[in-house]
Amino acid sequence: MTVEPRRPTLVDVARLAQVAPSTASRALKESPRISEATRVRVHAAARGLGYQPNRVAQSLRAKSAPFVGIVVPDIGITFYSRFVKGAQEVLEAAGYQALVMNTEREAGHEEAALRTLEGHQVTGVLLATSRPTSGEPRIPTVYFDSLADGRGVAQIALANDQGMELLVGHLAGHGHRRVGYIGGPPTFTSGQERLAGFRAAAERHAVRGDAAYVEIADSSWSPESAAGAMTRLLALAEPPTAVVASGDTLAMGAIAACRAAGRRVPDDLALVAFDDPVFGALVDPPLTALRRSDHELGRKAAQLLLDGLGGEVATPSVRLPVELVVRRSCGCTP
Repeated sequence: MTVEPRRPTLVDVARLAQVAPSTASRALKESPRISEATRVRVHAAARGLGYQPNRVAQSLRAKSAPFVGIVVPDIGITFYSRFVKGAQEVLEAAGYQALVMNTEREAGHEEAALRTLEGHQVTGVLLATSRPTSGEPRIPTVYFDSLADGRGVAQIALANDQGMELLVGHLAGHGHRRVGYIGGPPTFTSGQERLAGFRAAAERHAVRGDAAYVEIADSSWSPESAAGAMTRLLALAEPPTAVVASGDTLAMGAIAACRAAGRRVPDDLALVAFDDPVFGALVDPPLTALRRSDHELGRKAAQLLLDGLGGEVATPSVRLPVELVVRRSCGCTP
């Protein structure tokens, strides 16, 4: 497949000329507010890069706010809808509008979404990628949740290692030594990091969490796949006495499978989850889980993109901490 060369952007011109994108824009428009030396430097950078301003986009932006694309795997999942809401607050306050694209966790859909956004001349993109091995993006991009090997303007995700340490350490404190794990697919970095974090925490706490106790759900992290995974764990000759579900939907499927097998949570098997759903205190039993701020993740991702467009990102890799919320599914009495 032939890869089209990356088109130079105003951000590229600004970076080469060592000015802010807003300064580069004014210099190219011959603003009297820009010094002659800066104007000459910006024009030289534009010529050197072969930069051509998009006149259609300029005309649209004269009548409306510039756009930022937000690309998510599944907008129906609460995490992504909360993320989008947080990001929109920051973007709209800065004069941007959001274009949200849904990829259904398909790499082909993601590629098409990015082409569409590029065609609409968006200023930047917030991306939860399904293609962690793809090349450097052609649009200024902040990766969130599912990352891409340090590419783009910045990367932001939850502290997956810290979260698994909290969950496994809590179960070990209950005396559990056989702990199962139901995780998302390793095609997403969140799935990779949580599994690695689980294994590292199991080793630190002398908990058995070897391959026989690890089950991977389907690509949509569905409750049905988690129910099948839990059924297989319960069928082991030495089944786990506790299970870590790496997502809230996986925890729901695991609880359903326990009920179908006549196993009671937490009397027969303890269960904890990485994500704390909005209904976590209402399920039976109430779910011990990790509380996170999806809304704040969206706000910080948007701010990272704005900082990058301004030519400076103080912290290109950010991890948001999580908090253990103890309820009854682990065997505790809160």
